[in-house]
Amino acid sequence: MEFVYSEKYNADIGFHVFPTSKYRSIYENLKAEQTLTDKDIITPEMPAKEDLLKIILPEYYDDLINARATARTYPSEMPVTHSIIAAQMLSCSGSYLATESARESGGCYHIGGGFHHAFPEHAEGFCYLNDIVFAAVKLLETGIQKIAIIDCDLHQGNGTAKFFENNDRVFTFSIHQEHLYPKKEKSDLDIGLDFKAGDEEYLQKLDRAINKIQNEFGPEFIIYLAGADPYIFDQLGNLHLTIEGLIKRDQMVIGRAHEKNISVAVVLGGGYAQEPEDTIAIHCNTARVMKKKYG
Repeated sequence: MEFVYSEKYNADIGFHVFPTSKYRSIYENLKAEQTLTDKDIITPEMPAKEDLLKIILPEYYDDLINARATARTYPSEMPVTHSIIAAQMLSCSGSYLATESARESGGCYHIGGGFHHAFPEHAEGFCYLNDIVFAAVKLLETGIQKIAIIDCDLHQGNGTAKFFENNDRVFTFSIHQEHLYPKKEKSDLDIGLDFKAGDEEYLQKLDRAINKIQNEFGPEFIIYLAGADPYIFDQLGNLHLTIEGLIKRDQMVIGRAHEKNISVAVVLGGGYAQEPEDTIAIHCNTARVMKKKYG
């Protein structure tokens, strides 16, 4: 199994709740324990302009290329700098590269990505560009007919849901905290959880959702957004999943895909634990689940 990673993901965003340093830490931890070696790493290149313009408007692209502070870039809640924008552009290629690798081997883990709040016309919620949308659009062009996006981040994947709202080849599913950012869009299937929902409720509802997606939609490919932020000690949310519960979540999503011979690409999404080491541990656990299934 291959891993997608670039050192350029580690853009300096200054004092911020989003720990971009987690990407390097995940890579270093997985390498130290030999879950991955350097020969397992594939590195993305910057995406072509024509591919980016399939998911964003030209005027927004122009803002991004010039790192221009406008009404379109401001809602990112991130510094408007070339390095940060370039890192997220690179993540678009990274997520697509993960889907290409997964089509060959069955599974691939992207140490990056998951910027599911970005819209074609503006940034939102730490997200300039929606790499999940980018990867799915490119994947559809290769002949894949049915893609399921399984979004297990704390926050609803609003940008993803909106982009694919009229596309019957892409099934969008989000399980998230309901009474929390963002303003909700309509996924094909949404499960909004109340405050303090824990492992048992989460896993029961996820189980039913996966059965519905597999039995009624029948995806050929899954993009799995394995957010670390449903964690009980996350700073931005009020769900109460434990680290053990999050491992069971990963085993459920990845295991069901593996059983059905559905290729799966993993992207990371959010994670804002009070102790940054917990965020890194949660993401590394997802990688270990993937490695166990796909070798």
